[in-house]
Amino acid sequence: MVRAAGMSARDRHPTSGGHAVVIGAGIAGLVAAQALAESFGQVTIIERDRLPDTARPRPGVPQGHHAHALAARGLLVLEELCPGLGRRLDAAGAPPVDFCREARHHWPAGVPEPVSSDVVIRPVSRPLLEILLREHVGARPEVRIMDGHQAGDLVGDAGAVTGVEVTPRGAGGRAMTMAADLVADASGRSSHLPGRLAAIGLPPPAEQRVDARVGYASRAYHIDPAAPPPWRALFETPDAPGRTRGCFALRIERDRLLITLQGAAGDHPGAEEDDFMAFMKSLRAGLADVVAGLEPATPIHRYRRSAGHRRLYHRLPSWPDGLIVLGDATCTLNPLYAQGMTVAALQARALGTMLRERPLASPGSAAAFQRRAMRISARPWWMSALADRAWTDSSPLVRAADAYLGACQRLAVADTAMFRDLAEVSNMLTGPAVLTRPRHLARLLRPRDR
Repeated sequence: MVRAAGMSARDRHPTSGGHAVVIGAGIAGLVAAQALAESFGQVTIIERDRLPDTARPRPGVPQGHHAHALAARGLLVLEELCPGLGRRLDAAGAPPVDFCREARHHWPAGVPEPVSSDVVIRPVSRPLLEILLREHVGARPEVRIMDGHQAGDLVGDAGAVTGVEVTPRGAGGRAMTMAADLVADASGRSSHLPGRLAAIGLPPPAEQRVDARVGYASRAYHIDPAAPPPWRALFETPDAPGRTRGCFALRIERDRLLITLQGAAGDHPGAEEDDFMAFMKSLRAGLADVVAGLEPATPIHRYRRSAGHRRLYHRLPSWPDGLIVLGDATCTLNPLYAQGMTVAALQARALGTMLRERPLASPGSAAAFQRRAMRISARPWWMSALADRAWTDSSPLVRAADAYLGACQRLAVADTAMFRDLAEVSNMLTGPAVLTRPRHLARLLRPRDR
């Protein structure tokens, strides 16, 4: 099925802006299409899944069953890219939440006292966020969404990509060549781009990988709106090397409590009722008491593909014009740290900025975007990779970074300034350098605080 909003822009304005093809209708693909629609006359999104008409998980996004809290930076950028998204989330029952006042953070050293802050998140199910973005982007006259279609080989050569092969899924589907001035791969961690580059004569990119062997199990529960938990979100993160277990718990739309249990270093929660509850009871946050008597709204779903993976496309000796890659297709972050959607949104915003500066289909522009996209993901990658390596790497750098973060969390339990700074860093509103402010260093160096 092809979903389109009336007559395409190319039909109405045959010479306006050219044609961009986006592979993937997930978060990264949708925000990329939104940015491209400002400069291209037609944007076609190719999606292998049949897209649901309601907010429910789909096969191509297995993470859709698990907890997602849209980080503060991502929320700001998505609202900038898609004005009115906040109002739609409000109307759907996903209000904003003060990360320091309305969420509870269970750290090894204790639980910080709630305090008001400017760090605002949105606990929301992934399917709801995706369908709201899809409705917003799909309403643009320049955009059409072709679901149930598989993107295949690139058309072109090592110098320039001029299109992509597209095949309807199902028996008897015949491949067709879709010409494009720009192809954007936003197909996620399962991207086949390295093989497709090899087919046009380019070498595979260098890759980096880190794996804390984190696994998840999630279930939603119905809650009584007259007697909800006293918080909007609850976080208990694993802590290397001894505390392998943690959780997310989010009050999401339709009066549901979505709980994701997570275990690092291979200590994964099970999918059976007894195993799931035993894991929950082993946590410090007291979630088992919260869900006692609540009716489950979903089965238990597991997910274990959490390794961080970065493909260094920007380091290839040459890059074809007319091709870009963004989101998880180039840098997959451990979902534990809730950075992936924000990185995709920041890359889409950078894409829009570049398009206002010069045509992205012009010589060298696609390679310039790849360098910019990698700079955007660099800090989140190193922050998450350092945290993940704490489970497997005993090098001085990793030990020092892990020890310093632990010291900051211990101080933050009673120090509201450090608590707010940690909240801003984890929500990508600022960089980790704020954790070394003179005030914090002075406190951390005092014997009783150290």
